[in-house]
Amino acid sequence: MDRSVIEKAIALLAEGESGGPSLFERAVEAVRLVLQCRWAGVARRTEDGALYDVIAFASDDGKVPPKRHAVARSACDEVYRSGPHRSYLFRSGDLPRQFPNDRLVGACKAAMYCAEGFVSDSGQIFGHLFALDDRPRDPDPALRACFRLIAQRVGAELNRSQAEDALRQNKGRYRRLVESVDLVGWEMDLDAWRFTYVSPKAEAVFGYPQEAWYAADFWPGCLHPEDRVWVSEHCSTLTEQGLDHDIEYRMVSADGHVVWVRDIVTVHSDSGGPCLRSGYLIDISAQKNIEDALVGSELRFRDFAEAATDWFWEMDENLRFSYFSERFEDATGVQPEALLGKSRRELLAGNDLVIGGFTTEEDWKRHIEDLEAHRPFQDFRHPRPNPDGGLYHLTISGKPVFDDHGVFIGYRGTGANITEQVRNELALRESEAQLRLQGERAEEASRAKSEFLANMSHEIRTPLNAILGFSDSMRQEILGPLGCEKYREYARAIHSSGLHLLDLVNDVLDLSKIEAGRYTLSRGVFDLSEVISNCIQITREAVSRKIIVVAEEVQPDLPMVFADARAIKQVILNLLSNAVKYSEEGGRVAVAASADGADIRLSVADVGIGIADTEIEMLTEAFFQGRTDQAYLTNEGTGLGLAITDSLVKMHGGSLHIESTMGVGTTVSVLLPGAAVGGSSVREDVG
Repeated sequence: MDRSVIEKAIALLAEGESGGPSLFERAVEAVRLVLQCRWAGVARRTEDGALYDVIAFASDDGKVPPKRHAVARSACDEVYRSGPHRSYLFRSGDLPRQFPNDRLVGACKAAMYCAEGFVSDSGQIFGHLFALDDRPRDPDPALRACFRLIAQRVGAELNRSQAEDALRQNKGRYRRLVESVDLVGWEMDLDAWRFTYVSPKAEAVFGYPQEAWYAADFWPGCLHPEDRVWVSEHCSTLTEQGLDHDIEYRMVSADGHVVWVRDIVTVHSDSGGPCLRSGYLIDISAQKNIEDALVGSELRFRDFAEAATDWFWEMDENLRFSYFSERFEDATGVQPEALLGKSRRELLAGNDLVIGGFTTEEDWKRHIEDLEAHRPFQDFRHPRPNPDGGLYHLTISGKPVFDDHGVFIGYRGTGANITEQVRNELALRESEAQLRLQGERAEEASRAKSEFLANMSHEIRTPLNAILGFSDSMRQEILGPLGCEKYREYARAIHSSGLHLLDLVNDVLDLSKIEAGRYTLSRGVFDLSEVISNCIQITREAVSRKIIVVAEEVQPDLPMVFADARAIKQVILNLLSNAVKYSEEGGRVAVAASADGADIRLSVADVGIGIADTEIEMLTEAFFQGRTDQAYLTNEGTGLGLAITDSLVKMHGGSLHIESTMGVGTTVSVLLPGAAVGGSSVREDVG
């Protein structure tokens, strides 16, 4: 070790002995010289202890670190946590990795760090000296000792400067405090009751020139007329008895304003008795204004309280009623004398206050338990017979009161008559009960309707099947020719009408089963593209008649679907049939299916006549058939297809959405959330 390095560092530090910033700057240069490190600095902890500020810094590369840093989880954290007995620490290695939150260590990419804490007179660490280098090494003991010596000198200077700052701040606060108090010192000769001294502040406070205070009878003449007699007599009496006194009274300033003063008087005596009075006049006008405002606020608060409640009450330490305010009898119909001096238990023993089920015995028991446990309570409601033979409904709230030693001394509380409020609440409950009853009856009627339709649909199917069977036999002349063309035409008409009626019955049956909650889904895994192809095949005859192009736009490798295959087939058939039905000849219908994550999306789009915006929301209502123009009237339908489709989709947890533009076409989209399991094709069928 080169001893000359330490000597140079000490000499450099000595050049900054005058203190202040010069010392701190020379100290960090001395540290860099002793430890042969690239960076060194002086830091001071903030008042809240969570941060530290770098107040001096030296580097070989001109780098200036951020001024403020967090103490927690930093390289220096241990200095502050260990206390004055272990205020030195040394670290080496990959410090940015060890302390990722330390911006200073990270900016320097430090591999060596040492620090020494500054200890205050009270034993607290209030700052630290630190050194960093980008080479991992360990200084020998002599260099460490020199580093700590520099830290002690810097800490002493920083401690001294902080103490001087605090002293200057305290002096400033004291000066501002003294200047803010309007205090006038005085002395008075008792032989003439005349001031012999008044401090210069008197003119600023009262407006009278300094010389005016020394005139005979000046002080009594400055007293407020209403205070003049009693103040003069009181002061004379106490002074003759040789008693010091402290009183408040009013004086009148030179411009006629009233000044409230506090007069702190000392009576000086000699062998012959009292001879001199001295004291301080303190302007307390602002304090009196505040007191007046508080009194006004108290009166206002009392007015508000009385307006917000009907009466006040109190209990003593034995839980006996000791006070009721004036409005109690008017609000309750009970004379206070009937309750004063009695406890709740005594009153309940002599009166049956369990009336009409409003307040039960259990409610009263809990209320008395609250009182005996000295617990506060809020809005305890109970009925009481009124003079007219009816009921008053009352509510009370109470707060336990304790003396300065924590001894329970009673209750204070408020009460109110809430009869009208309770009547309104009862009427509201009755209305709600009636509404619930009506709702239940409506639901029961709806269920009865659905069950009736389901039963009737079954009853209609039996003769309808016979009509269809016999008319089909006649239409095909299975048992021989009918002999007349008109009979054939009638048979075809009977068969066609029967098929239409069967469709209607089937739709009514499906909808009634859904509404009655008797439609049960049978879920399984199936290939949606095959179902779509099958639906297109079923509608091929209608497609061929109108020469419509049906495009099957199914996503390649469409996943398998987990759902009720029969229900989904009915959904697609209903949507596809509607699209074909309301498309012009030569039109185009597209059936699309795709997977979006775990969701399956279906859509059927046509370029048909479209639907008015005002009717889209009603299309999923039962028996609604949209517009009544010729385009719709020429197409047979039950008005149940979309209602059934929407219900089946919702039973799968999905949603149905309709978009349409008049004269352009309609797209109906179906979302089946979470239905995708595992793939398919794209093709076009032309009728």
